[in-house]
Amino acid sequence: MSTRQSADHLPDHAAEYDLRGLPIDRVGITDLRYPVQVLDRSLGMQATVARLGLYVGLPHHFKGTHMSRFVEILNEVRGELTFRTMPSVLDAIRRRLEADDAWLEMEFPYFMSKKAPVSGAESLMEYQARFVGRHGPKPSDAEYTLGVTVPVKSLCPCSKAVSEYGAHNQRSLVSVEVRADGHVWIEDVVEAVEASASAPLYALLKRDDEKFVTEQAYDNPKFVEDLVRDVVIAVRSLPGVSWLKVRASNQESIHNHSATAEIEWSRDADVQTPSFPPLASTVEPEAPFGHWLREQRTARQQSQKALAEALELSASHLSRVESGDKALSTDVIERLAAVWGLDATTLALRAGHIPETLRAAIARDPEGFRAWAE
Repeated sequence: MSTRQSADHLPDHAAEYDLRGLPIDRVGITDLRYPVQVLDRSLGMQATVARLGLYVGLPHHFKGTHMSRFVEILNEVRGELTFRTMPSVLDAIRRRLEADDAWLEMEFPYFMSKKAPVSGAESLMEYQARFVGRHGPKPSDAEYTLGVTVPVKSLCPCSKAVSEYGAHNQRSLVSVEVRADGHVWIEDVVEAVEASASAPLYALLKRDDEKFVTEQAYDNPKFVEDLVRDVVIAVRSLPGVSWLKVRASNQESIHNHSATAEIEWSRDADVQTPSFPPLASTVEPEAPFGHWLREQRTARQQSQKALAEALELSASHLSRVESGDKALSTDVIERLAAVWGLDATTLALRAGHIPETLRAAIARDPEGFRAWAE
């Protein structure tokens, strides 16, 4: 009798009927290291090594699943395991293991080439990425999630405001999970997160780069709450994004704990920003004035310190204006309009002030103004 014939007669306990009536949500293999190809926005493909998990849902009447078949399926797509081939791999798992549901999880290091901000010194920055795919019995059950963990720098607004010099800062880890109607590049997620932080991190910095990054963070202080909100706003604006979860964790430098914030957002359950009735002498701007001010200053490549000096303010005071804790007085608004070459009346309205000339015009014809405004 041949070896194959002998194997055909060996008992298959996994296929036996189970009488306990309990289906298993997920069963499979995990911590399998395997070479994979990942789509790279610049290079086309990037080779890396992933830690894999492959699972199926086991019906109540099966005693077990055939673990070896997971590896057999991987061997059939050796060298071609990518995010694009994940659907066919999941379908093969469901079919070969006679399961309704199948999962494939990939965690891997992903490298991006980055140039230092001043010297231009180039180096490879590592990010931790993951793909999670699930297929169910219906096409609508298919679900794919991209995850990326991005280390960034954050500087505490409170520390900056209360300190005569300096401010405590730390490394922050921002984990993003995203689902989209189409393809989302890992690079797009990374860049969205880094743009939302006080400053990005680099693998290689020269002295002039260190100065730039340190001052960049000082000019852009962020609480962990600011960080997680700004990341959500940045990532959900990427094309096709329908769902995301963001978790930011600040590894505090002066506390014996980490500060953490988390937001889950979906396009279907999006809650619009509530509108509040204006105060008696203010007009609510379209966006918070401090946020607008910071964006305008950054676009003009002007440091917080330089603008504060031009406005005859302290850097800490301007920082609190940008974070929404303080308002600008009318005379400072006029100086800001002169510095940036803007219309003073329009700028005052954006900051929530009604100039006296406009207030008098409204008082002369309140009904007409209300009809126009509505």
